[in-house]
Amino acid sequence: MRRGPKRVAATLVEFALVCNVLIVTIFTCMEFARMNMARNLAQDAAYFAARTAIVPGATAAEAEAEGERIMSSIFSSGYTVTCSPISDETEEVSVRVAVELDDVAFFLPLFLGGIELESTAKMQTERYSGFYEQ
Repeated sequence: MRRGPKRVAATLVEFALVCNVLIVTIFTCMEFARMNMARNLAQDAAYFAARTAIVPGATAAEAEAEGERIMSSIFSSGYTVTCSPISDETEEVSVRVAVELDDVAFFLPLFLGGIELESTAKMQTERYSGFYEQ
């Protein structure tokens, strides 16, 4: 019976080649999952902050505080929450939440810098504007 040549350390060499690709793939998946989490959280923060602002008597500061509260549940920094000015005549409220990926991502800033995820929620206010036109 013939045997092939001895394959000394062949498994080690194959592992060394495949392991690099596997590690890069795992870290890439982790980074994309974290970016998706940041995007979803920014959307939720903008939506709930706008919901806070549409109620009669609400202020822009209350809306921004609600957005900050939601964003701070996961991130301690790296985001901004801004609300359009609100008065008694305001008919639409706009809340913008921006997340700087340089501050919240692990590995992405090494390759891509200055990327900002942004979410804006616009809602009609519940203020009385008159039912009938005369």
